Amino acid sequence: MKKTLLLLMAVLCFAACKKNNNPRAQASTGSLITKFTLENGQIGNAAFNSNTNKIVVTVLKGTDMSALKPVIEVSEKATISPASGQVINVSANKKQTYTVTAESGEAAQWEVEFKVYDTFDIEYAVFGITSADGNQLQVAGDLLYSQKFRDQQKIELGEPVANMPLWQKWHLIYHSTANNVKYFKIRNLHSGKYLNVPENAVAGSKIEQFRDNGSDSELWIVNQLGDQGYTTIVNKGNGLALSVQSGNVVLVSLNADKEAQHWSLMPLPEQTYRDDEATHFFERNNPAQGSVAFDQGTSIPLSNGKVLWITQDAWDGSSFRGNSMFQCNFFFSYNNSVMIQPNKDDWDPEHTPNMTSPNHMDGRPKQIFANQPNTDWSWPGLGVQIGNDVWVQCGEGKGLEATNQSLYKLTPNSGNDWSAQRFEPAGMANQTNINYSVGMVKGGDGYVYSFGDKAVFFGYGKDIYVARFAESDPLKWTFWNGTAWVNAPTSATGANIASGPGNNSISYINGKYVMMSMDQGFNCDDRRDIYISTASSPTGPFTPMKYIYTINEYFKGKYTRYYTAAVHPEHVNGRNELLLTYSVNYSACGLDGCEDGFYDPYYYRVKGIRVPYSIIGL
Repeated sequence: MKKTLLLLMAVLCFAACKKNNNPRAQASTGSLITKFTLENGQIGNAAFNSNTNKIVVTVLKGTDMSALKPVIEVSEKATISPASGQVINVSANKKQTYTVTAESGEAAQWEVEFKVYDTFDIEYAVFGITSADGNQLQVAGDLLYSQKFRDQQKIELGEPVANMPLWQKWHLIYHSTANNVKYFKIRNLHSGKYLNVPENAVAGSKIEQFRDNGSDSELWIVNQLGDQGYTTIVNKGNGLALSVQSGNVVLVSLNADKEAQHWSLMPLPEQTYRDDEATHFFERNNPAQGSVAFDQGTSIPLSNGKVLWITQDAWDGSSFRGNSMFQCNFFFSYNNSVMIQPNKDDWDPEHTPNMTSPNHMDGRPKQIFANQPNTDWSWPGLGVQIGNDVWVQCGEGKGLEATNQSLYKLTPNSGNDWSAQRFEPAGMANQTNINYSVGMVKGGDGYVYSFGDKAVFFGYGKDIYVARFAESDPLKWTFWNGTAWVNAPTSATGANIASGPGNNSISYINGKYVMMSMDQGFNCDDRRDIYISTASSPTGPFTPMKYIYTINEYFKGKYTRYYTAAVHPEHVNGRNELLLTYSVNYSACGLDGCEDGFYDPYYYRVKGIRVPYSIIGL
């Protein structure tokens, strides 16, 4: 063995020495464009894609496209044609091809595209907001203590980084026009909250973020300044402008000649962001509201415009102490509940009451799905409305072990009162091998498709299966075995329609079955990503999972637990963005959720995000 190693080392040494004697082999092969800027008219930094040798440069509307003067840097000892500083004319097609020749003689073609951008025409887009000295506008606070999600968190400047974080990215959202002046809202992608000014703010006050409150304090005028790519940003409520002062972002009297008041808007791609409006919907802090903290939020749209929200283990508002928290020696109030949202656009939690039922569990009037004998939980999943009734899958068990699953029929009586009736469809019930809690959707073909899963890899993965029943007969289920619909569920090889990580949920939108998948979030792992895959058929195949978001919820400096993925296609917002939710749990890796004798309900509530349709192929 030693002889073999010595021989190999000798060969490598000989090859290296021989290579060193070849001057041509030492010539650099670098043929990159490393920097591209225009002398005038450019907005933000150029966007590079080194895999495709393409560069996108955003320029102001009105820039003379027949006389652009780029300043270009390339790999060491490489040359470029046309040369840096040479004026180019791209008025015809807004593109220019460059050839970069390495010292070795190898050449690479680069395509530079120039996109004309008129800030005044913006309706809805993502930007980085950069000060004149090159720093990024961002939300302040300690990420590891979830401070960047909070109302009234201050806004500061941060150093630019290659992989710009969400707290440095902003939606510019057109709001209204008055007297030929356009007003915009500016929303942070990390928090979902809006750029705002403190109450009674004066010159010198720092700015902050706050949830949407409909006031002039969250409206801004964005004015372009000449052809240098800068703007001023002025608050409608008080007429003061954003400025940099001693390193802080403050409000001052407008003076467009002051460089400290100059900001550049760098267009960025669409991206998944925090939906603060949906998240705030679950911040139910009124003791009289019923369910105020819970670990699931699936939704069922009704034909009358209302939406049912189904929870699992839930705390009742009566458990609140004076600090709007729960004592650690208390336990949740019921194993499930249902809330009735008056319509999909009403996100005021005060308007969404709990469902009640004459069939409720003894001592738990707001628990709609009763615990069965010899069990201690009933956890409902997904459901659909058929006619006047709503059918919902429900898992049942004791401790951490599932013992059965059932199908419930919910029927409205009057007001918020509904009847609940439990059934055990053959094949679906009296087995726990496949848990049909992943999704339940109408396929538009007269059938309802119910998706289930089976844990693999110790729960870090799930195989996904599908069953169906006719809308006319919800108690007669058939099950896909990989080639046909049969009378009994099977997890045999080939029967699964997809595989995913530890948390999955399936819904239907725009003619596609959409699966939201999340990494296993209940153990101490550093993967915290969310993915989307789609299929045109309920039996698949699903596209490869596409990464869309990383969960940034922390508890006392550690990753908080997360789970119960859910997709909500009925909650359209007019922006072609899909609402997704997940829940967090009190504890984190190695940390008890109890702090100073109390549980904070923030860590037992649903969180919402929005993903643009364009990202996931919808």
